[in-house]
Amino acid sequence: GARRRRSGAGGPTRLPPAERTSVILYHKPSGVVTSHSSTDTPPSGSSAPRRTVYDDVEDVRNYLPECSDAPPPQSLVEAAGIYSRLHAVGRLDADTTGVLLFTNDGGLVHHVTNPESKGTKVAKTYRATIMGFHVSPTEGGKLRELLDSGVDIGAKYGGITDPPLALYVLSHPTLTTTEVEITIAEGRNRQIRRMFHAIGSGVMKLHRVRIGETLDLRLPFPPKGGESRNPRNMIPQGSWRVLTDHEVRQGLGWEPRVIALYPPRRKRRTANS
Repeated sequence: GARRRRSGAGGPTRLPPAERTSVILYHKPSGVVTSHSSTDTPPSGSSAPRRTVYDDVEDVRNYLPECSDAPPPQSLVEAAGIYSRLHAVGRLDADTTGVLLFTNDGGLVHHVTNPESKGTKVAKTYRATIMGFHVSPTEGGKLRELLDSGVDIGAKYGGITDPPLALYVLSHPTLTTTEVEITIAEGRNRQIRRMFHAIGSGVMKLHRVRIGETLDLRLPFPPKGGESRNPRNMIPQGSWRVLTDHEVRQGLGWEPRVIALYPPRRKRRTANS
């Protein structure tokens, strides 16, 4: 419960509990920008600014509780125990969909996104539809060169990348396109798109399927409304859930911790605002 401390004039003052590491897993839709305030050019034909990922995450109507019988939370504090500023753990560009994490712990952001961070690098896995008919890397070709040696994406973006941790051909949707799955540990700006562009293949569609070995869009609990509403038991686009401490340790190699003893009160954003 909330703790008390003595104030000089008014007697005991109720304080919020200590704030701990909290991590949110969100299913990012296409067209939503990873920004606290959208300054991007609005979509063609629209005068309204783009929706941001923070609009979705701070709207608790998009929250998926582990217990469907629990009363709906009225704020991010109630849903995730987050009082302080929320940070995206890395970025996805506006047209990319899939797994995106958020946290209140700046140390965790550095741990996941900084390539020089101590410990094991956190892998990110994507599925991409790229231009051109490519054979499996085991058969040679440009994908084999990419898997063996990485690729030069330009000095402005860091030069030669590390080789992918894994690269597979999944299918050929048409005679001129290839669907691949690629896993990398780096996190440079638009890195996947730039890597395939460097071998002459533009990315037509990009979806992040997983972070680490375990953090994907599957729900670890029954979907709200039952399986008939969500037969694949996946987080719908625009929705989010809170990771358990075990998932944070296992998936990100990070020990959840106390980050503030008396966190500041967050501006309340209710389910109806």
